[in-house]
Amino acid sequence: MRLGDIPHLHDGAASAIEGEDRTWSYADLDRLSNAFAALFVARGLAPGDRVSLVCSSEALLAGAYFGCFRARLIANPINNRLLPEEVAYILEHAGSRCVVVSEEYVALVESTLPLLRTPPIVIRTADVAAAPAGPIDRVPQPEDGALLIYTSGTTGKPKGVVLTQANVMAGITYVSGAFKMKPGDRTFCVMPLFHTNGLMFSTLPFLLTGGTVVLRKRFSATGFWTQLRESGASTASVSPTILAMLLEHAANAPPASDIRLDYIKVASAPTPVELAQRFEARFGRGLLLETYGLTETTAINVMNPLEGQRKHGSIGRALAPQEVRVVDDAGEPVPQGASGEIEIRGATVMKEYFRDPENSRKAMHGEWLRTGDVGRIDADGFVFIVGRSKEMILRGGENISPLEIEEVAVRHPAVREAAAVGVPDRIWGEAVGLCVVARHPVSEQELVEFCKSHLSAFKVPQRVVFVEELPRNAVGKVTRNALRSAFPSPLGEGRQ
Repeated sequence: MRLGDIPHLHDGAASAIEGEDRTWSYADLDRLSNAFAALFVARGLAPGDRVSLVCSSEALLAGAYFGCFRARLIANPINNRLLPEEVAYILEHAGSRCVVVSEEYVALVESTLPLLRTPPIVIRTADVAAAPAGPIDRVPQPEDGALLIYTSGTTGKPKGVVLTQANVMAGITYVSGAFKMKPGDRTFCVMPLFHTNGLMFSTLPFLLTGGTVVLRKRFSATGFWTQLRESGASTASVSPTILAMLLEHAANAPPASDIRLDYIKVASAPTPVELAQRFEARFGRGLLLETYGLTETTAINVMNPLEGQRKHGSIGRALAPQEVRVVDDAGEPVPQGASGEIEIRGATVMKEYFRDPENSRKAMHGEWLRTGDVGRIDADGFVFIVGRSKEMILRGGENISPLEIEEVAVRHPAVREAAAVGVPDRIWGEAVGLCVVARHPVSEQELVEFCKSHLSAFKVPQRVVFVEELPRNAVGKVTRNALRSAFPSPLGEGRQ
């Protein structure tokens, strides 16, 4: 089976995607995918070209993905909350030949184009929805690039993860099998389709097996339970931040006895044990199913079992045939129960970081991908994350590079040095804190407003503290752990 074939392998009359405005059958999605593929070819896009997607979470975006897969193009989903200069960096680095944009993000793309040396072709999703679905003569191969997803790290600018068609097919096949997905299953998706959580769990695996994806563009804490009931779905996927928000609005939610779900899968960030216990005490015992995966490893690599024993605080066991191990600083496996870096091996491990051979090499330990997460494995094979060796800030499931924030802050003339750090937050898991060594007096509000003009809203520091000097180790590197003591914990209510 080829990845792009998925929409036309099922009953054409069955519902594939139920959006906010209309329902798309499998036949509709198949035609839409062909329309995108034909248009890409007609515009001169060659196999391997990158097509960036700045879109809402809707069926048109799913059609664009499948159109790329069919035309042997690489789909490059872009976070629609980024600012023009952030989008411009991705478009330039990816060398995008084409940008597909939904109507509500046309202004964002139009603001981005003047920042580019070579503006790409722009296609509006609304125009493709009415376009004829012409045939194409390309035959995708397993080794073809399928996705180019940019993810933040500690090096400042985001890195582009290249996933092949074989990576994606392996990932969604493992997931659909582990969750026993079947035709007619209905899932409720509020996670954005520019992230692997929404795409590689809530969408592609269910479509692979002939299920129905009930898709919402945005999460609503006040409307979630009503929307879920009306959807007729028996499953959903969320982040720990969404769990916390639902608890904040628990007074208006239905009683646990009225919540009839097989499970709510939770991922994108570690779920604190206390949060999971409070959530299940309010909404239903055994409701949560925690999983773990990275953009670099395509989909879910570790999961608590669908049936049988689960452990709060654990991300579960390795999802076969993928393998997980824990190693020490020398790269040697540690004894059972000991802590070390988590590594993953299997058909889901990325091809490379795009145009970045050095970081591609550093990410791999032979056939094993180094996750940067510190964990341990107990006697039952359950994996527990105990920390991160990387320095990313993980806010509501979004990886944020401290260096990216620091590079913006030091542009302000009053800032001599700056260091960003993740600090505990009751809603978001972590919030962005910024320590500043000032050249001359400046207010916290002025620096926050300055950052707002250069960073997406979710990256903007929520607290700024002023210090005489930044703590450093013997070789002069800033010790971020020491910075956290400058902030209250938890950091307020964690709201923007």
